[in-house]
Amino acid sequence: MINSIDDLGLDEALKDFDKLAAHEIEKIIDLALQEKLNIGLDNLRSSLSESVKNRAEELALDLPNIAPYNDYGKLLEDNDSMSAFLRDEAAKPENWLLLSLHEDSKNKNLIKFAFANKAVDDGRVLEGFVFVNKSGVIRHAFAQVDV
Repeated sequence: MINSIDDLGLDEALKDFDKLAAHEIEKIIDLALQEKLNIGLDNLRSSLSESVKNRAEELALDLPNIAPYNDYGKLLEDNDSMSAFLRDEAAKPENWLLLSLHEDSKNKNLIKFAFANKAVDDGRVLEGFVFVNKSGVIRHAFAQVDV
């Protein structure tokens, strides 16, 4: 358990983040989460994956179309094919890229993790959010469309 997000030690661990590759930054964050909260980025991505699988049809209704991995030659425009793509491909944990983490502005007892999904269009359309308490328990995970 931690008292503050500062207890993760990321400020010191990432002091030279501009010299690190994205995978190195994620590894540092993942190790800090595992050490301090007994949870890793894979756990967070898996919770987003389940959320998308469970809500694929609903999410598809919010999208005019999907360019899988930004490939407009494979444009999906009907709800059935978009739902299937969201459920079977976009939901995969490896498609969720960590964008940020910070204390939630409304509930200081939660850490908010924001993710982008690289499988949908250019990676800025399907967003994921995971809220973890300071004991390392996932309290809520969901994806939403931002068009």
